[in-house]
Amino acid sequence: MKMNLYIGLFVLGLTGSGFVQATVYKCTYDTGNIVFQDEPCLHAEEKKLDLRFADKGPEPVVKLIQGSWCEVGTSVEPDGKLQRDSAITKTWQFNENEMVQYIAQGQFEDMVKYAIRQQPGSFIVDNVSFKSPVNWQVKTLTDQRLIISTSGDYTHLVAGKCDSVMARSN
Repeated sequence: MKMNLYIGLFVLGLTGSGFVQATVYKCTYDTGNIVFQDEPCLHAEEKKLDLRFADKGPEPVVKLIQGSWCEVGTSVEPDGKLQRDSAITKTWQFNENEMVQYIAQGQFEDMVKYAIRQQPGSFIVDNVSFKSPVNWQVKTLTDQRLIISTSGDYTHLVAGKCDSVMARSN
C-alpha cells in the first residue's frame, strides 16, 4: 500500500502539470507506530491528509537594487530569447534614491541621472521628460542577475559595469 502511494505520487509528478494532489491516511497504532498510506486505516487511529505539491513560484524580491549593472539585452518574456544591440552599452547604477545610466555608442557617451523611489520589488522613475512616472517591477534580483520589467518588456542585466562585464565575456 505504501509503495503504491509513492509510485502514484511519482507518476503524478511526471505529468508536468505543476500541481499534484493526493489523499494520504496517517494511521497511528496502539503501539505508537505511525504509518502513512493511500488507503483507510484498519485497527488504528486514522487521520486523513490532503497533500498538495506545486511548483515553487519565484522568490519575492526583498532587497533594494544597489551597485552597477550591465544591460545584456531585452526580451518579451522573463526567460525569453534575448535581443541584443551590440552597438550600444548601458551601465545602470543604482542607489536607494537615484539611478544613473551610462550609455556608450561608438564615440558617443552620455550619462543620465534619474530620481527614483525604490522599494523591494519595484522602483519608480521620476523624470520631467516623461509625461508620468515610470513604474518598474523587479522580477529577479540575485548577486549576479537582475531582470526588470515595464510595459510588458523585460530588461536583463548582470552585475558590474559594462566595460568590465564585456571584457570578462571576451
